[in-house]
Amino acid sequence: MNRIYTALFVLLLTFSLNGKAHDKVEPVDSLEKILNFHFVSEQLASSGLLHLKDYDYIKEYGFKHVINLIPGDQADERKRVESLGLSYDQIEIIWNDPTLENFETFVELMKKYGNDKVYVHCQMNWRASSYLYLYRVTQLGVQKEVALKDLHRVWKPSETWQGFIDKVEFAYSK
Repeated sequence: MNRIYTALFVLLLTFSLNGKAHDKVEPVDSLEKILNFHFVSEQLASSGLLHLKDYDYIKEYGFKHVINLIPGDQADERKRVESLGLSYDQIEIIWNDPTLENFETFVELMKKYGNDKVYVHCQMNWRASSYLYLYRVTQLGVQKEVALKDLHRVWKPSETWQGFIDKVEFAYSK
C-alpha cells in the first residue's frame, strides 16, 4: 500500500511541475532546510527541488557544480546557477525508466569535476540519492553498507529503482 501512495505522490508531483517548478517551492533560510537535503561527504550533497533563491546557500557552502536530474526545461534554474558562477548540468532521468547511459553520463561529469564540491538534485532527492549511492559504490570504492545507510536516510528505492541499482552494480562489477 505504501508503494501505491508513493507512486501516486510522485505522479502528482511530476504532473504538477513545469518550467516554473522552482516558483512553487518556498525559499528556505539555510541549506539544511532544503527538501530532503543530505550531505553524503564533505564534497557531495543532494536534495529535492530548490527555490531559485536557495542557490545562494549552495554557493555559500562552497559548491562549484550543480547537477539537476529532473527532465524538462530548466532554463530559469540554469540561468540562476550560472549567474552565481557555478557550473550547471542537467541529465534528464525519466522517473520510471532510469538508464545505464544516464548513469554513465553522470559518472563522466563527476570525474570531470574531480574533488570539487558537487550538488546533485531532483524533485524529491530519490534519483539524486540513488545516483550518488551508485557513484560512491562503483567509482569511489565506498562500502555498500555505508552508502546504503545514506541512501536509506532519504528513501527506500521502489521496485523500479532497486532494479536499476542492481543493474548498475552488476554492470560495474565486471
